[in-house]
Amino acid sequence: AIAGQFTYAKPGQIFSAIKEIGFYSIEEAALGADIVAYHEAEELKDREFMTSSCCPAFVKYIKTKFPALTEYISGSLSPMAVTGKLIKDRDPDAKVVFIGPCTAKKAEIRDPRVSPYIDYVMTFEELQALIDSKDLEVEKLEETTLDNASCFGRNFARSGGVTDAVTEAAYERLGEGVRIDPIVCDGIDKCKSALLR
Repeated sequence: AIAGQFTYAKPGQIFSAIKEIGFYSIEEAALGADIVAYHEAEELKDREFMTSSCCPAFVKYIKTKFPALTEYISGSLSPMAVTGKLIKDRDPDAKVVFIGPCTAKKAEIRDPRVSPYIDYVMTFEELQALIDSKDLEVEKLEETTLDNASCFGRNFARSGGVTDAVTEAAYERLGEGVRIDPIVCDGIDKCKSALLR
């Protein structure tokens, strides 16, 4: 998501800017997305129907508008929470700040399953305000490389990205014989139509 938001610089320069404003280390939420894809693929073995749990706004929408479908929400944590858990497992004293485009993540950290792993959520707009406050010329910074996630994890936030990642994980874990019949939804209207089926 970071490449689509900060179009004035390369992603690696934005990562460097994050360090320049005072963050000690950076982990890609895409790594958590890879792990979630494998968890959801495993869940699919025993379920005929399942929705993703990756988006807190989508989960809330199901619980509010389609409460009868709540039992079909994946039990996996979101990529944000899984990545935070990895960090906290390595360093329990770390302060974990998730930076992303979605304000719904601010509500997600109040979930008791998530709150132990994420200390604060910052939007891209808030990140940009911090960068601006330091008068950083981001386009002139050296690039910081992050390379611990797959292309599937990095594409999670795109329309169809979760489906692609979970499908790939299912084929890797369960073999080509596994039956997956996904419904890709982009936008609330398509989500509503799919959930009404």
